[in-house]
Amino acid sequence: MKTTIALLLLFMNAPALELSLDDAISMALQSHPESHLASLQYESAKTDSRAVHSALLPRIDLNGEYFPTKTFVMPVNGTFSTRQNDAFHTDVSGSYLLWDFGRSRTKHQAAASKEQEALTAHSQVENTLIEHVWLRYYTVAYLKRLIETADTSAQFYESQWKQAKQMHTAGLKTAADESRFQASWMEAHEHLEAARAEHQKALIALELLVGANEPVSIAEDFDRRVNEISANKEEAAQLREHLSLYNPQLQKLRISIEHAKLISEAADKESYGTLMLVGSYGYDRSLSAYDTASIGVRGTIPLYEGGKLSADAQKTRLALLMAQKEYENTERSLWQELYNAYSDLKRSDETIAAKAGVIAATQKALLLMEGRYAQGLATYIDVLESQSVLENARIAHEQAKFQKIAAWAQIQRLLNKRGTNDVCKN
Repeated sequence: MKTTIALLLLFMNAPALELSLDDAISMALQSHPESHLASLQYESAKTDSRAVHSALLPRIDLNGEYFPTKTFVMPVNGTFSTRQNDAFHTDVSGSYLLWDFGRSRTKHQAAASKEQEALTAHSQVENTLIEHVWLRYYTVAYLKRLIETADTSAQFYESQWKQAKQMHTAGLKTAADESRFQASWMEAHEHLEAARAEHQKALIALELLVGANEPVSIAEDFDRRVNEISANKEEAAQLREHLSLYNPQLQKLRISIEHAKLISEAADKESYGTLMLVGSYGYDRSLSAYDTASIGVRGTIPLYEGGKLSADAQKTRLALLMAQKEYENTERSLWQELYNAYSDLKRSDETIAAKAGVIAATQKALLLMEGRYAQGLATYIDVLESQSVLENARIAHEQAKFQKIAAWAQIQRLLNKRGTNDVCKN
């Protein structure tokens, strides 16, 4: 137990690895299990496609049989007699699909579409990981700002408490002034510690996301990133068109529709039958030894299968309808998400500027209240209220910056642009 604690303390006190945003994204894409899982699913889809394609190729089998004892029936002078003897048979047989009304080829096209679907799903996973890195990375930056705000507030309340304590000793203020500022300082100190704890948790979450084996810190400047992000003026129809063209989730669903359509076509042709080219060459040894050879064409038409083929065909048609409805539902949901994020991004600069104006105004009001309080023209309540408004304005200002980054990262994921596109610029 002591060893575990010592290792944990050593890890926490180790020098932090400074990460840029690009470094964090690269590490996440290379190490995250979801990315690896998507790659394996793509490889599995490729294997399935090769397996389905094998139905279009010739098949060759080596067969062999040996019976230590086998009964042979032979006609002799109008009667039948039996004889026991061993028997041996071996042959090489082959078959090749001549025609099945395109079923096998359609199934192979369907398998190839699943391969493409898996590739698109991999792109979707990567986009989601990139967005998560953006959010985790700038959550750390945002919480650093909250720590600075909480520290500034704690210093302010501590200064006011010490001043009120001196003035109370001199008889200029009451014990209520001293106690109230002390309580505010203690509360602000608690907020500071809570912000530090949240910041540490955010760093741990970032480390886990990028797969770091050591403590990390961020190297990006929060304000620089906020100032670089901007939104072009785009019409809603253009945004929706971009979403339909570029979003990996919608691309994946379109491929799913195509896959369901191909499977349905193949199922509709199951009752048409199959025409195969077959042949074999073998050797038999029982009562005598001889070679065997055959080559020909074999046709199969299902006459009755208990309704299975028609049920399978109906099932594939329903799967196609469900895939189409899933696409329509997902497109509407993603469009709503994109429109909301883009609207938030467009008005983010106004929100940030408004919060900055509130900070400037409340700072002036606080300075005025501090002077009036020192002269006995205002109460400690006026000072506390002004400081509280200023603190809330600072927090809201940093929240507006973070929300701008979050909206931008969300748009990047939805439009599959990974940092650069015609709708949003950085």
